[in-house]
Amino acid sequence: MSNLLVINNNGAPVIEKSGIFNQFADWNIFFLNGKDSSQNAINHYILHDNIHFLLFSEELNQKAIQTLTQTHQRFPLLTIIYYYTQMKDEEFARLYEAGINYCIVGDARQINLIKTLRQLWQNHWRRIPPYLLPRQRELLPPQAQDILHIIETETLKNFTATSFAKYLNISESQFRNDFRTYFAESFRDFKQNLLRHYETLLLLEKDLKPHQVYHILNYKNISAFSRSFKSRHGTSWQQLIRQTAKQQNSEGLI
Repeated sequence: MSNLLVINNNGAPVIEKSGIFNQFADWNIFFLNGKDSSQNAINHYILHDNIHFLLFSEELNQKAIQTLTQTHQRFPLLTIIYYYTQMKDEEFARLYEAGINYCIVGDARQINLIKTLRQLWQNHWRRIPPYLLPRQRELLPPQAQDILHIIETETLKNFTATSFAKYLNISESQFRNDFRTYFAESFRDFKQNLLRHYETLLLLEKDLKPHQVYHILNYKNISAFSRSFKSRHGTSWQQLIRQTAKQQNSEGLI
């Protein structure tokens, strides 16, 4: 399940809800009227509902471009998709400059949007990698599936044993015991391994700056992030970045 925010004006072509969003019955989909889409309103949705994808379906104008640019700059990991009947070449260039890499227009836009959203969610950075799961994900019992769903869709501030126990309506000790049964390791060890994966992905693959990463991973400050990073990786993030850059340069010379 993913969290999708749709921004659409009443004056814009009606989004074909029955043809698209019925394909995502297990997703959380939020709608925001373009007339009410102030930057503060968009920011509130993204932060409060942990939005993974933003679907923008309005005719482009200067205000829309400015909104998309500011949203991309503040939320660099948010995937923004422009979805409309048609688009001019100069509009595509303006969207590209704003950091919007997904534009779905034309007669086949419904089919292309469905395919694109599914592929993007399959490869989203919040998805738990298979190597951290002890068995095929689809074979896990329902409660274990619920736990994975919470990890991938809720804000990381809720990534605590207390929050999980409350959500599942069980005691914290019962949650920890059940977790070990499902995943063959303690909740703490699993959390450390997953955070290690997130940190490596965001810093090295997504090429985000440490001050961006610590906000995304819900650390209080850069010092707390640095201490935790070193305890998990055995080295500082500065050293890891330098080592990775050196390795990439060496490989490029071969």
